[in-house]
Amino acid sequence: MEQDNPQVRLVIARSDAPPPPKGNPGTGKAGNAFPGEPDAQPCLRHTHTCLQHTTQLDCPLCVEHVMKFRTNLLYNLFVNMYYRRKVLLALIEVFGGNLRNTDCEKLLFNFCQQTSKNHYDFFPYQYGPFSFISYYDKCWLVELGMLKSADDFQLNTKHSYLNELIDADKSALLKFKRTIGDVRGDKLVKKTYREFPQFAARSTIADRLFDADELKHLRFAWNTDTKPIIFTIGYEGLTIDAFLNKLIANNITVVVDVRNNPQSMKYGFSKKSFKGYIEKAGMEYIHIPELGIPSSMRKGLGASVSHKSLFQKYETELLPNHEEAQKRLLTLIAEYARVALVCFEADHHSCHRNTLVENLQKKIPLPSPVLHL
Repeated sequence: MEQDNPQVRLVIARSDAPPPPKGNPGTGKAGNAFPGEPDAQPCLRHTHTCLQHTTQLDCPLCVEHVMKFRTNLLYNLFVNMYYRRKVLLALIEVFGGNLRNTDCEKLLFNFCQQTSKNHYDFFPYQYGPFSFISYYDKCWLVELGMLKSADDFQLNTKHSYLNELIDADKSALLKFKRTIGDVRGDKLVKKTYREFPQFAARSTIADRLFDADELKHLRFAWNTDTKPIIFTIGYEGLTIDAFLNKLIANNITVVVDVRNNPQSMKYGFSKKSFKGYIEKAGMEYIHIPELGIPSSMRKGLGASVSHKSLFQKYETELLPNHEEAQKRLLTLIAEYARVALVCFEADHHSCHRNTLVENLQKKIPLPSPVLHL
């Protein structure tokens, strides 16, 4: 998981700061201001122990040590930080250091669209384009002390994040600020909906913002097709936000997870969080593990075992033992009309979901055409 970023652990582990003593004699507990910062260091000039987290510091050497440690640590964290987070921090800085949630999302979205760079991906949500990953990053940056622990997006340091960007992005962000000016709130939302109407498809506030004629115009960009189709899709190479956008763009109503073990190293795609995000986006999630391939069957795949032989074994040995699971899938297809079978691989030819659909087609005529996304 991204939360356990090995780069961050490496930065802390290789710091030249001496190891902290056990406990803090001043508080009886550790109270670090930054990850990996020692609680107290033996003073090199005095016989006492300098407590770094009190205001009664009288040792210049210790003060200098603490400040050097913090500066070096923050610098290393910036160097190793995902670039998209630098973009988020720089955007907040350029717009005054404090942005309401909706304003921040819409400004971030418009900046990504204007520069044609998907620093973040977005999907249609209650107030228009939204990114779950931007909120994940917000929590991460709050933990580091770079954002305040508040409902809105508020900077917590005086560091210039704008200077962390490459020159092209720095110039683009400043130009974006001049272009968008002071447009905020409903005006910013309306501007975003008009220019990118497809991202208003799940909006709960569009009726309040637009009259009937404008709403009709917006709806032309929404996919409201209810024609029954069996979709298959892999999340390889996609963020959770880009994945959700793809589902909504095809007006999918239910996601059927056909992974045997729905755990993933990609953020947002392990079963619990995956289910939560899909349901928040207005779709249903159903897991049928019997239709997946157990990890034991995948051993040696790509070396001694080919995809072709694996899928043959899946069709001849595994599927015949799970007729009830296949019947359940057919029932869901008939009930929900627009169903997406989900696994990992982007190319359906490299995934068992293709074999699953082909096997069903051999048995009975499927009630819907198949479309591989």
